[in-house]
Amino acid sequence: MNSIAVRLLLAATLVMALFIGLTTFAIQHTVDQRSELARFERMQGQIYALLGVTSINPGGRIEISSADLPNALMQQPMSGIYAEVRDTNVNQVWQSPSLTDELPSSSEGEIGQWKFSSESHPTMGNLFILRFAVEWLLPNGDLTAYQFVVGDSRKDFDKQRDEFNRNLWTAMLSMGALLLMSIALILAWGLSPLRRISRQLNQIENGDRENLPANVPVELHPLTSRINTLIASERNRQKRYRHTIDDLAHSLKTPLSVLRNIRGNNETQSAPDDTSYGDTGYGNTSKELQRQADRMEQIIQYHIKRADAGTQRLLTRPTDLYTPATRIIRSLEKVYRDHSIRFHNHIAETDRIRLEEADLMEILGNLLENACKYGAVNIRLGCTHTADKTTVSIDDDGPGFPEGMQNKLTKRGVRADTHKEGQGIGLAISKDLIENYGGTLLLQDSDLGGARVLFSLPKTSR
Repeated sequence: MNSIAVRLLLAATLVMALFIGLTTFAIQHTVDQRSELARFERMQGQIYALLGVTSINPGGRIEISSADLPNALMQQPMSGIYAEVRDTNVNQVWQSPSLTDELPSSSEGEIGQWKFSSESHPTMGNLFILRFAVEWLLPNGDLTAYQFVVGDSRKDFDKQRDEFNRNLWTAMLSMGALLLMSIALILAWGLSPLRRISRQLNQIENGDRENLPANVPVELHPLTSRINTLIASERNRQKRYRHTIDDLAHSLKTPLSVLRNIRGNNETQSAPDDTSYGDTGYGNTSKELQRQADRMEQIIQYHIKRADAGTQRLLTRPTDLYTPATRIIRSLEKVYRDHSIRFHNHIAETDRIRLEEADLMEILGNLLENACKYGAVNIRLGCTHTADKTTVSIDDDGPGFPEGMQNKLTKRGVRADTHKEGQGIGLAISKDLIENYGGTLLLQDSDLGGARVLFSLPKTSR
């Protein structure tokens, strides 16, 4: 059951079945109650009518004229409407012409109390029975109790009820089927944007389109936005890897050329004794080989870091800024203890920034070490917050950036081809890392007289 539409339709079917069942039973119960109440009131009227036409003869016997009966069916044998009167001993003292047998007897019920029930009779079938006990003043002045009983066949009642129930169930099930069809159509219409996105993703996979459109329902906009971001991230990653490989190949050309030239020169000369090189050029050759090998190692490490920095971080939790900054400052104070560098850390313990801790350590380490390395005596570290971003500033009183070089130092091509040991690599990697979090890196002049480095990160993940 991996289909959302099937799940929703099944859930709607279960809810609809439960609703229809409960509603139908409730309607049936209500209708049964109202129908039985109507039957009770009709039979109650018949007993009142019987009381109105009842008289006691001088012998103390009940007399009811057949012509005065309240319902003509009481005069027809086995018509379904029956009446009788019983005395205090529950003996039948009068019966209607329609009654060929006795109705079910019962001594329950007080004077003036109505007793309504549904009972079964061997020959007359299921009956509604209504009993009412009254006291009657006899001609001799004595009081005696009589029980007036009316029976009404349930045959027509049950038939009508069964027919009503069939019609009710037919109507409710038909309505339920129509509702389910409507829900299915609504689901098909409501889920059509998801199916459209699925087709568009197939088109992206086949190279027929670049990304998902922006004109999607509001509920799907965060999804399509994240997917477009992931698609852009993947393309940028592939592009960055291609650039990294190109940069690596280009950067290794010069060291390789030097090595080839050294090899060519060695092939035309014969080496002296191994005990001493002196100034014959072979000592210089060995140093040059070592220097070029170190440079190649540096270039490879640089581009590996550049490639790793090219991976975008799309979802990152805020990280404590104060603790990593304090840790790096303490380390640099030990490394540069002979330079009398003073750090002024204005970062609060509550400051947080949306960076992974390893990347934060890399960025702060590179930028603070650059300030230490290039002659700064006072280094100030600060943090400010706005509604949508967090900005970290590093100011120093060193020589600052060369005039007009602030923008050039942040350009990829310049950094890739002109860096040298101890300069430019850390700044380039820091810039790449910051941009991968949706941030920016700016190089400015500081009010301390040296350089200012600002990097800003959004407060929410993209």
